[in-house]
Amino acid sequence: MKRRQFVKSLAGTAALASSLPLSSCVVGETSLKILVLGGTHFLGPSIVEAAIAGNHQISLFNRGISNPTLYPQLQLFKGDREIGGEGYSSLADQEWDLVIDVWPEKSRLVDDATKVFQEKARHYVFISSIAVYNNFQEVGLHESSALVSLELDKADWEYPEEKHAAENFVRERFPTNHSILRPGPITGWRDPAYDFLYWCLKLSSHESFIAPGSGQDPLQFIDVKDVGRFAIQAAEQKLLGTYNCVGPTRHSLLWKDFIQFAQSHFNSEAKVYWASEAFFKEHGIYSFSDMPLWAPLSEDPGFMQISNEKLMNSGFSYRPITETLDDCLNWYSQHVQKTIDFGSEEVGLGINRQRELDLIKLLEQA
Repeated sequence: MKRRQFVKSLAGTAALASSLPLSSCVVGETSLKILVLGGTHFLGPSIVEAAIAGNHQISLFNRGISNPTLYPQLQLFKGDREIGGEGYSSLADQEWDLVIDVWPEKSRLVDDATKVFQEKARHYVFISSIAVYNNFQEVGLHESSALVSLELDKADWEYPEEKHAAENFVRERFPTNHSILRPGPITGWRDPAYDFLYWCLKLSSHESFIAPGSGQDPLQFIDVKDVGRFAIQAAEQKLLGTYNCVGPTRHSLLWKDFIQFAQSHFNSEAKVYWASEAFFKEHGIYSFSDMPLWAPLSEDPGFMQISNEKLMNSGFSYRPITETLDDCLNWYSQHVQKTIDFGSEEVGLGINRQRELDLIKLLEQA
């Protein structure tokens, strides 16, 4: 899987439900009237829980189809943004302090929404993505770095272009009262993807496994609850403009440190076999797909080294990595009622266990 294909997969959301609590470390002095567009998939519930923990008045806007029983105590305005401006008819005569838009793709829908809420909302928070950046050969990409071009024919736009165009609509309609969040890979509670889970399962087991490279490649991801908390913090503290939301720590995290830390947390003594890029290339093992979340420095050195300086300067603090690991595993054990066949055609992620054992034998013989 190429890096561009991976960032396209960041658009995925889950059709899963839960009522696990989330604590917010930032409580606004004034209760805000908040509308979340969606709110029942992967990121949405973490935003909702953060708003509830902050004692805000929160409503949802969605079709009432996905996870309709998730938040029965909240006011639901039914509507379908896919049909354009008329899909927001249930919101007539309503106003909000804050609208939070977690729409993953289709910039035209953000165009419609920002038109509708231009006169109805005092603040607009949009969840974008680091996918909008143009050149991942550059290390330390920051909020003012160059973005992907929109000069392509719209028929050729993919996830990065759609997100970039959506950001432009937000800035145009809310020039002085917007917050745009650009997360990297998001994981943790309710995670519908299997990339982080792949490593959680490896690291919590006592079976030997293959890890990517020398361990010196950087790794970035962010807990979904951190993104949810920051979306509310941005509203409470009027943190305007654009923010990279990458983690899971203030400083760079290397694969070697991550694996050692996670194994210690899970009390795993499994042997780790570090395999070089040359070995992977020889045996047809690819970054992102066979080695989930691995972005080797030789390919896109900047992809896992996005600057989080502005986020840190806002006073934000991350949840412990241990909680992200536990949330991911707990969600899997409680809600995914099947064994994941990694490396299969159906899953398309990770290495098949038998193949991994065969590769381990080759590494031992080298």
